[in-house]
Amino acid sequence: MIDIETGTDDAGATEPRSKNKETEKKKRSRVKQLLGDVKKQVEFWFGDVNLHKDRFLRKIIEESDDGYVDISVLASFNRMKKLTTDTKLIARALKNSSVVEVNLEGNKVRRQFPIGNIPNDTDSRTVYVELLPKDVTHSWIDRVFTKCGNVVYVSIPRYKSSGDSKGFAFVEFEKEEQAQKAIEMLNNPPEDAPRKPGIFPKTKSRKPIPLTSDNPPLGTIN
Repeated sequence: MIDIETGTDDAGATEPRSKNKETEKKKRSRVKQLLGDVKKQVEFWFGDVNLHKDRFLRKIIEESDDGYVDISVLASFNRMKKLTTDTKLIARALKNSSVVEVNLEGNKVRRQFPIGNIPNDTDSRTVYVELLPKDVTHSWIDRVFTKCGNVVYVSIPRYKSSGDSKGFAFVEFEKEEQAQKAIEMLNNPPEDAPRKPGIFPKTKSRKPIPLTSDNPPLGTIN
């Protein structure tokens, strides 16, 4: 059928509408993914594992009368900058968080519960990894080691002058048996693992994890 006013048929009119729906669907999907990534990032920052090591953020929380941190501070962190600097979007992402809560004004965030005690088994759950490429990323390490268990913290020491990795990292798992599984994987790499140094990591035992704020952990601030 021909549309008398526009001179187009029904098929021609339907196609733009279909494309618009598809575009809107993709847009909603991207926003949903972004909100999820923001929520995951903030919950990590305010989680027990990170706060026991992150002296900078812990100091801000301790100096606050009510434990709140301005969302604008979080938006200034390099990791968040890669996601968004929109403070309203960050507040929106945290609306249903089980870890943090946003104030009524929507411009500050704090933990819902007091921080727990420092665990005494951190070393046994942490794996030292070496022979890493200088451009290694937290997401790459997370992807490699997630197959061994739940990775709760990653520290990649970097040169301040260049920002390049120093070639090693510390990977903390939720449970000790997961760390042991990671050590086993590193010492006995799968058949399809690259054999060249700097591509597939190796490990050494009994290496303590550093508690320095200048070594940004998995998805963290700087």
